[in-house]
Amino acid sequence: MKAAFAGILTFAAAALAAPFGPQKSLPWDDKSVYDKHTIKAKGIEASFIEYGAVITNLWVNDKHGVSRDVILGWDDTTQYNVNAQHPYFGALVGRYANRIKNGTFEINGQKYFTPINEHGVDTLHGGFTGTDRLNWTITDKGNDYIVFESYSPSGDQGFPGNLLTKVKYSVNDKQQWTIDYEGSPDADTPIMMSQHTYWRLDAFTSPDPTVKDHVLQIKGDKFIKCDEYEVPTGEIASVTGTALDFTQPKPIGQDLMKAQECGTNCTGYDNAWVITDPNPKEETLILYSPYSGIQLAINTDQVAYQFYSCVTMDGTIPVKKTQANGKHEFVQPYGCLVLEAENYIDGINNPQWGEKYTGLVKAGDKYTQSTTYTFSIHK
Repeated sequence: MKAAFAGILTFAAAALAAPFGPQKSLPWDDKSVYDKHTIKAKGIEASFIEYGAVITNLWVNDKHGVSRDVILGWDDTTQYNVNAQHPYFGALVGRYANRIKNGTFEINGQKYFTPINEHGVDTLHGGFTGTDRLNWTITDKGNDYIVFESYSPSGDQGFPGNLLTKVKYSVNDKQQWTIDYEGSPDADTPIMMSQHTYWRLDAFTSPDPTVKDHVLQIKGDKFIKCDEYEVPTGEIASVTGTALDFTQPKPIGQDLMKAQECGTNCTGYDNAWVITDPNPKEETLILYSPYSGIQLAINTDQVAYQFYSCVTMDGTIPVKKTQANGKHEFVQPYGCLVLEAENYIDGINNPQWGEKYTGLVKAGDKYTQSTTYTFSIHK
C-alpha cells in the first residue's frame, strides 16, 4: 500500500513508555527485538521478530519440490525499524489498519484526532507509531506456533482506551499459516488489525521482474470507491465492467494499465474489495504463480481485502539474499503485491454502511479476527 513515511525513525518502545502490560521498554542499543524466531511444520517454515511482530521469511515448496521464500523483507532485520523506505514489510498494522479520513472520528459524541501521516489528509495504519512500530513481547512459543502481545495506552496515537493485543501465528502439516488476533480495550474504540505481508509467489525466480503473470481471483463483486487520496467517498460500487473485476481468475497484468481507481496519477491496484458472501470456511481469495506453481488461498472471517500491486516500488529496495538468483537485484514497480484481510476502510466514519463495518469495539468486549493462508501447488 502506498504511504508517506516522512522519516519515521522513532523507536516505538521509548515513544509509548507503557506503564504496564507486555510492551517492551528496551535500551536503544538492545537488538534482541530483531532476533528471528522460527516455527515450522511439514512443508512450511516461517520466521518472525518481536519488532512489529513482523514475519521475515516464509518458506513453502514450489512445483519442483524446491523450498522458496515467498515474501519480501530485509536481510538485516534492524532495517524493519530504521530504514526510511519502511513500507510495513511483514508487519501487523493497527490499531486501525488502512485509512482514517482527516485523521478524526467521533464516538459517543466525542471527537478524537489521530496523526495525519499520509498525503497530509489522512491517518494510515494507526499513525506514526502504529502496531507495526511496537516492540511486541513473545509470551508463548512451540515448534509450530508463536504468540506475541503488545500494550497500547489510552491516548496512544489519539485512540481512546487502553488496549492489550494478542496475536498467535501458527503453521500446520496442511501447509497453512493462521493468524488469530485478540484485542481487549477498556473504552469504546475502533480496532481493525491486519497483516501487511508483501507476496512474490515465484520468489523472484521468474524472468519477469513483476507479478503481472500471477493469477488472482477475489470473490467480491463490489469495491469501496475512494477519492484522489485513496480515502473512501462513502460509495460502494460494482466491479462489473471495470479493471477491478477479479470475480473470475485472471492475470494481474491483464487489466493493470487500465486500473485508475488508486488515487491521483496512479495506475494499478490499491483498492478494497468487498467480499460478496463472507464465510470463514470458504476460500475468498486465490492467487497463484504459473512460473513456480505455488498457490495461495485465503480463508478469513473479515469482510474485505485491500489489494495493493506495489505501484510505488521504484527499484531501490533490494531482493533478499534468500531469493537472489542473479535475475533480480531490486524490487521493481509491480514487483510484488499485498493482500490485507480486514474490515471496511474508514468504516468508523461511514456509519451508513452498518455498525459491524465501523470497527468499533465496546469497552469490555473483545476484538477477534482469524485469517488462514493455505499453500499448495496449482493444478
